[in-house]
Amino acid sequence: SGASFESIAADPHSTHNMLRFIIVLALAASTYAHQGDATCFNDPNREVCKDAEDFYPKFAVTDSLGMLCTAMPHMPGCAVKSCCDDASCTDVAAKYCEPWSLIKNICGTQSGEMMTGMMGCSNFNKLCGKDVATMVSQCTDAATVPIASLPTTMKSLNNAATVCGASPPASSTWCTANPCTTSDAPNCAAPFTTLSEACKADSTKSECSASGWTAMCTTDGGNLQKFCGSGFTTKVEVGTSSAARLSSASLLAAAVTAFAVIVNV
Repeated sequence: SGASFESIAADPHSTHNMLRFIIVLALAASTYAHQGDATCFNDPNREVCKDAEDFYPKFAVTDSLGMLCTAMPHMPGCAVKSCCDDASCTDVAAKYCEPWSLIKNICGTQSGEMMTGMMGCSNFNKLCGKDVATMVSQCTDAATVPIASLPTTMKSLNNAATVCGASPPASSTWCTANPCTTSDAPNCAAPFTTLSEACKADSTKSECSASGWTAMCTTDGGNLQKFCGSGFTTKVEVGTSSAARLSSASLLAAAVTAFAVIVNV
């Protein structure tokens, strides 16, 4: 201990010194990142804040999503997340399963639910909220766009209840699979799924256009076949990537393992 950068770097043939040099650099980088951590949520319009992975990594975004979807599991954004979390659900493209895309569906002020008052949106709002001057690249990254025209929770509830109601048609399997007797969450647990199944069966229903489902599927239905069916454009991206499907626990475990490798060296 106590060796300077110069003395460590001066002996590149010494494995021991080189390893110590790498560890010192890693610790310095960590300190730099934590400096960003302390200030970026207060002032994200700074160079150090460009990459949120340094202070609001994907596993933390996934934790925020978990908080949101535990509180309001009937939100359409949570229905999308549920598919992304299910390895057998491959009908939503990888780009829509990225944590930053998923959280924009709920917290975003451009095309999301705009649930700005929910605790799970707090960090997102500080970095990417309306009228926030920010340098955080994830806020505008084209690779993590939200689903355009994703129906809101209220539109999903209202239109799913209209499609099904207290006495749904006998042939409406979507109503029996996911009942929606009235336009409130206790009586309509999965409104977006119910609405989507109804519209997949008959896209001419007025509720499909009124809810925004038609606009969503016309825009990018090929990448949302889980909710739009196969009648729209061919998929640009097939299935979901394993990276996008990593749970918060998996991502945290990976981070801990990587840190342990550095420390144990």
